[in-house]
Amino acid sequence: MKRNRAAQGVRLLAVLFAFLLCLTLRVYADSVDLSVTYGYQNTAKAGRRLPVSIGIENHLDTTFSGSIHIYMVESENSVYEYRYPKIVEGGSSDTLHATVSLSAGISQLLVTAEDREGHTLGSRRIGLDVASSDAELIIGVISDHPDALSYLNDVGINNGLLRTRTVPLSVDALPESENELDQLDVLLLSDFSVKRIRNNEAEVIAQWVRDGGVLLLGTGARGMEALSPYFSSYLKSPLQPVPMNLHMGSTEGKGGDVDEDTLTLTASPVHMLGGQDMMLSDGQPILAKVSEGAGLVVISGYDFCDLTRYATQQSSYVDQLFTTILGKTRLDTLSVAASEQSLTRYWDVQELMNRSDLRKAPKPLLYAVILGAYVLLIGPGFYFYLRERQVLRMYRPGVLLLSALTAVLVYVMGLGTRFHGPFLTYVRLKEISESSVDETDYLNLRSPYFRSYELPVKTEYDVYPVLKGSDFTGDIQTLLSADASVSHTVIDNGREKKTLSIQNAAPFTARYFELHNSMPNTEGAFLSDIVYADGSVRGTLTNHTRYELSDAAILLYGKVIRIGHLAAGASIDLQSCEVVNVPVGDSRAIAENVTSDAWQSLLRSYLTNSMRGYFGDARVVGYVREQDPEHSTLDFTEDTGIERYGMTMVVSSLPLSTRVGDVYSYSALSTDPIVQSGDYDPSDNTTRSAWPTTLAYHLGEGNEITSLSIESLEERDTDAVDASGTLGTLQPFRGSMSFYNYTTGGFDLMDVSAGVLTRAQLENYLDQDNVLIVRYISSEENAGIDARRYLPMLTVTVRDTDASLEESGATVEDPDVDMENPASNTNDAGA
Repeated sequence: MKRNRAAQGVRLLAVLFAFLLCLTLRVYADSVDLSVTYGYQNTAKAGRRLPVSIGIENHLDTTFSGSIHIYMVESENSVYEYRYPKIVEGGSSDTLHATVSLSAGISQLLVTAEDREGHTLGSRRIGLDVASSDAELIIGVISDHPDALSYLNDVGINNGLLRTRTVPLSVDALPESENELDQLDVLLLSDFSVKRIRNNEAEVIAQWVRDGGVLLLGTGARGMEALSPYFSSYLKSPLQPVPMNLHMGSTEGKGGDVDEDTLTLTASPVHMLGGQDMMLSDGQPILAKVSEGAGLVVISGYDFCDLTRYATQQSSYVDQLFTTILGKTRLDTLSVAASEQSLTRYWDVQELMNRSDLRKAPKPLLYAVILGAYVLLIGPGFYFYLRERQVLRMYRPGVLLLSALTAVLVYVMGLGTRFHGPFLTYVRLKEISESSVDETDYLNLRSPYFRSYELPVKTEYDVYPVLKGSDFTGDIQTLLSADASVSHTVIDNGREKKTLSIQNAAPFTARYFELHNSMPNTEGAFLSDIVYADGSVRGTLTNHTRYELSDAAILLYGKVIRIGHLAAGASIDLQSCEVVNVPVGDSRAIAENVTSDAWQSLLRSYLTNSMRGYFGDARVVGYVREQDPEHSTLDFTEDTGIERYGMTMVVSSLPLSTRVGDVYSYSALSTDPIVQSGDYDPSDNTTRSAWPTTLAYHLGEGNEITSLSIESLEERDTDAVDASGTLGTLQPFRGSMSFYNYTTGGFDLMDVSAGVLTRAQLENYLDQDNVLIVRYISSEENAGIDARRYLPMLTVTVRDTDASLEESGATVEDPDVDMENPASNTNDAGA
């Protein structure tokens, strides 16, 4: 009986204790209330940066002064934490806007509010809707009438592999950082005056495009108002809106009636500098695009809000529009699961960072010599020496002494091969323009010891981890409290500095980070007047930067101009440089033509991520060879003591002219050819050689074509083609080219050995829209069914009947507009 009473008393005390504990926890938890939204309409894409908005409501009478923490769990239950200082007055509320890096498999976030003593005053666990957005094309919309663009939402494109989702954006709350736009695939501005965008917001959009975004601008009746002041300099001539009969190109409709595809709209022909004409109507381009960094700027001569009725009835228009704008390669990339893209990015960064300081590598030959000398010394050498002096009793002590001295010698020799604290491997990319320098750094931060370490980072740098992915489905708070030894990486976004802190990581465990900063250019730029015409290059390149470049080169579409060493302040005559044909889209082959050095992998990574598809400018690239890499200056940190090893690549976009007098040239591949038969890939201009391939090239309208150049990659291009005649795993096309004769209705075998066909020779092979249909038939008999071949590059030379505008070098710009740095532009709305 007494035992029962005692047991009941113990249970009562336990219940009372648990009640008091829960009450205490509830008081802490309810002190600061957190509400969290993320992405756009609470949708997240893996492999992207995810904007997170955290509402903070302080129920206490006193001021909350502490930090907001965002936790996620990476592979192997490794915790990553973002930390932001925050102060909220008592009885008030505030909002924190943060951006985190989201990798594959991460399905939840834990957000907590902690005071300076580390007490948790509020927490919120958020489940992420990641899986449903894997096959979505997310379109941000800025418009005065977003409802008129509803036809763009929930449409299947790319053979149903992608579905569109539109997200209205408020002009009063546009993102303040390009990272907040990272979840978007396309940003559409239509029926909207661009002057209402503030200067800093325009720069955010411009940087987002350079990082790989697609900006789509609809103009219509607004004309230049839809572009000025930020985007008008992309044009050769001003927009002049007039009523136009536009053929939209849809094949749907009753009985295939062409009239249903012809709309009368207020529109303008669009002529872009260095751009591609994507859609034409009655010989006039109404949709054009130009590459900008890794992204695209697309200008439409009509307003997308004017197509509500038509596009709703003709649903194939949306598919046709984005297929035309994005191209097959980009669409296929977007159609891949976002989680797979995230993993691919991680492996790419790992490959890029998988290098070490070779100066720390031991010298095996030296160690072998010392070992041999040691064996000979303590063996017969030392033995016979002591026996000759009749002191063999000293042999054993002497061997011990020699062994100790040898061990000390080996230890001293190995000091230079050891790491004595945290160390980092880095690659640094600097993209230089006349007005700004965009720096991107990839870091691999490690330590040889099982102890905490950190790296301070300057506040102007954005810092994000590069993550592999996770399949963690448990409770993050339980993991943090239950296992004190869990690996923990903290990105502390302090007010005066940022700090990368790594705790409980095993020795030499890799931790990858990406840093980015855009700053005004105060150090000089590259200046050039490059002209490429008739297969030769002329002009000069002057290096006004402080960087001395090794293996420098200028990249054109399908060509490499080799420069070699380019000292700071030096000027070089490009006419004396070698020009090499290279396969478009093959980053490995292009990089091998530029350098054989260790920085080839960095160049290959840049080509893959930032130079996909056609580009109309020239890009100078070069490797900065550090005189003392171990003591090189790292702009992102003030920690000069950390051991480091890395490389720096400099890139700059240069204007490229192909005009001589009233004659200029451009690549026929500036517009993707239409595939009539065969298996052609426009991303690298290759086809399968097992069967014939027929392509229709649109050579441009409204111009007088004078000649067509046909350039093939031949075995004589020894740096592009190896001894077996291959370029990597591919080979140049070998076979015949036949042109479709519009007079006879058949294909004629053409002799292209001269490399140039005149207008007279092309007379029967161009229709009224200057469409040339070419059939390629391989002459190889033993090629495998999967073997792919590089097709020739076609270059069109034309005589411009109205060359006055381009000869003067004029572009359509407003006064005081700087397209390299939109933030410097005047803006009445943002003043």
